Amino acid sequence: MVVAHRGSSGTAPENTMAAFKLAIDAGVDMIELDVRMTKDFHLVVIHDRDVRRTTNGTGFVWDMTLQDLRFLDAGSWFSPRFRGERIPTLREVIAILPDGLGLNVEVKTDGDPRKEHALEESLVLLVREQGMTQRVLVSSFDHRHLRRLHQLDTDLHLGALYFPLRDLAKTPSTIARRVGARAFICSRTQIRKRFVDDAHRHGIFVGVYGVNSLEHVTQVRRYGVDAVVTDYPEKIVQVVRH
Repeated sequence: MVVAHRGSSGTAPENTMAAFKLAIDAGVDMIELDVRMTKDFHLVVIHDRDVRRTTNGTGFVWDMTLQDLRFLDAGSWFSPRFRGERIPTLREVIAILPDGLGLNVEVKTDGDPRKEHALEESLVLLVREQGMTQRVLVSSFDHRHLRRLHQLDTDLHLGALYFPLRDLAKTPSTIARRVGARAFICSRTQIRKRFVDDAHRHGIFVGVYGVNSLEHVTQVRRYGVDAVVTDYPEKIVQVVRH
């Protein structure tokens, strides 16, 4: 599978509708995006805790309402031709997905003082309401968050992101079992054959991010991974298929 990292983030501003539409046009199997919660409890698509890097504003996402975020330009930092791009809501992104296209929702909880309240329930309810339970993979570095999601909905597909300082002595199957995950995700520099072998013995899907060139694809395919996550889906789709 080819997964578009924050959309086509190498050729458009990350986590915007422009990036997602380019990824869809490229023919990817899944789109990956990041989700945080606003002050008024909306799920919005943005990676950083502070809006400074990818918009013309400043401040923490959890201190801003959806209306506050609507006024920000999320495209000009990348290129003037993307001026006017906005921070979308998760609901808005789901609305443009073609039938059958997968969605990897990476939940960001770092810094948010409310991270143990409302976020899990809001996400589960939205996924159920949109009929996306079988098409969504929810991933996070926050494994306590994943455990709470699993307790709320055992049908939800979860992906455990690998963090070496915490997970170095653990196998992918051990990590996945502890949080109720069906997928193990790590970077291209972290992947090891023993990780893939252990995961596949236990029926766990393996994804690798940071795969942005022919050389990267060649490297990770030797390990037998199930998905590559890329900033350049237009290019990597062609490499993988041909």
